[in-house]
Amino acid sequence: MVEPSGFVDRGHELSLLEELWRSREPGLVIVYGRRRVGKTRLLLEWGRGKRLVYYQASLWGHEQNLQGLVEAVVEQLSLEELKEFRPGNLRALLRLLARLVGRERLVLVIDEFSYWLRVAEPVLSDIQWFVDHVLPSTRMVLVLSGSIIGLMERSVAGAGAPLYGRARLRIRLDELPPWCLPFFAPGYGAEQLVELYSLLGGIPHYLRLVDDSLEPLEAWLRLFGPGGVLQDEPLFIMREEFRDPHPYLSLARGLAPGPTSLGKAASAAGMPTSHASRYMYALVSLGFVEEVPLLFYKRRRLYRLRDKALRSWLYLLEPLLVPGPRSMQRLRDRFTHVVATTWEELAEKHSTTVLAPGQGIEPAMAGKLLSRGEEIDWVIIDNDGKRVLGVEAKWSGLGPRDAEIIVEETRRKITALLPARLRDYRIDVAIYARSCEGCDNVVTPRDLPWKTMCK
Repeated sequence: MVEPSGFVDRGHELSLLEELWRSREPGLVIVYGRRRVGKTRLLLEWGRGKRLVYYQASLWGHEQNLQGLVEAVVEQLSLEELKEFRPGNLRALLRLLARLVGRERLVLVIDEFSYWLRVAEPVLSDIQWFVDHVLPSTRMVLVLSGSIIGLMERSVAGAGAPLYGRARLRIRLDELPPWCLPFFAPGYGAEQLVELYSLLGGIPHYLRLVDDSLEPLEAWLRLFGPGGVLQDEPLFIMREEFRDPHPYLSLARGLAPGPTSLGKAASAAGMPTSHASRYMYALVSLGFVEEVPLLFYKRRRLYRLRDKALRSWLYLLEPLLVPGPRSMQRLRDRFTHVVATTWEELAEKHSTTVLAPGQGIEPAMAGKLLSRGEEIDWVIIDNDGKRVLGVEAKWSGLGPRDAEIIVEETRRKITALLPARLRDYRIDVAIYARSCEGCDNVVTPRDLPWKTMCK
C-alpha cells in the first residue's frame, strides 16, 4: 500500500469552502455523501490553519454526544470555563459557545451528524433555532456532515427539511474521477488502473488500502474477500440507508452483470416490476444506481450499478460462495466481464469530455443508440456543427484490420439508426480498445488523462 502524497483532487469543493471563509460572513454548510468518500478529509484539509473545532458524532445517546462536543470544544479551543458545563440540549451549548467566541472567526464541524440525528431527532430543531437566531450575529461557520444520504436529504438538506434553504453551501460529495487512481496505486500500469477502477470506483478510503504490489483482483480479494477487513462493508452501508436492505440488494444484484431494464432486474430479483420501481427510484436517488442515457427512445430505460464497490461485492464474490475446483476461474471470467463494462463507461466519460471537444465537437446530446436489435456503445451529437461521433469500446487486443472493420460497421449502423432529420450529419467513429498495435485513432488505457485531469 502506498499513501498518496498530498491531498488528491477536490479543488472545486475546497474553493467553495474557502470563498465562504474569506467572506468573513457566518453560514451553515451541509456536506454529505457516501461512507468512505472523503468528507472528513475534505473538511480537515480545508480547516488547516483555521480556528477549528471538530467533533465526530456517534450512534450512542444524545447526552454522550453532547458531552463529547463539550470536551472537543474545551480541548481544541482551550475554553476551560466550559469544562464543568453540562448542557441540557445542543441549543444551550451552541448559544454559550457563540457568546464565548464573540466575533472571532471559527469553524465548528459536527461530523457524522446523521448518526446523532438518528438517535436524537430533536437535535435538528436546536440547530434550526441556532441558525435562525444566533448564527447571523457571529462569524462562525457551522458545518454538518453526514454519511447516511437518505437521512441527510430527508431531514437536513432536502426540500421540506427544517434546514432547507438555510445553508450557504450544500455539497453532496461524490467519488473521485477515475483519472485520480495513479495517486493511490503508482505501481499500476494503465490497464491495471482500469481494472482497479472496475473494482473500487473512486472511493478514496478503499483506494488507500490497495496493495499495488499485487494484481488488482488479488488486492481486492484481500480487502473484500472472505476474511478481508472490508468483507461486510457494502452490506453495512446498505443497512445504514435501509431498514430492510434485502429488496434493494436483490434488485442491485440483478443489475450487477451490466446495464439492463427494470423489468429484467426485477425478474432476476424475483419481484414484480410494480414493486421494483420504488426500490429502483431509491437506489438511483442515493447514487447506488444510475440510468443509462438512451438516444431517441423516451419510453425505454436502462439502469446500471453506479457504485462499483457494491457491484464487485455482489457479482464477483458469488463464485466463491460455492467452493470448487472452478470457483476461481468463474471469478476471473466474471472479472473480465466487469472490466469490459467499465471500459465502456470510461469510453463514455473520455469521449464526451475530452475526445469530442478536442475534435471540435460540442456535445448537445450523448447516449447509447439502440434499435432493431442493434446497439452502438455511445453516440455524441453536435447539432450546431452537424456532426456525430460514434464510440465503440472493446476490452481486447485489436489489429489495424480489426479497427477498420469496426469503424465501417459502426458507421453503417449509425447511418441506419439515426433519425431522418440527422442523416446529413458528418459521421466519425472512435474506437476504445485494450490495445491496438499499429493502429491510428484508437484510444487505449495509456491514452487516458491519468493524473492530468486530477489536481
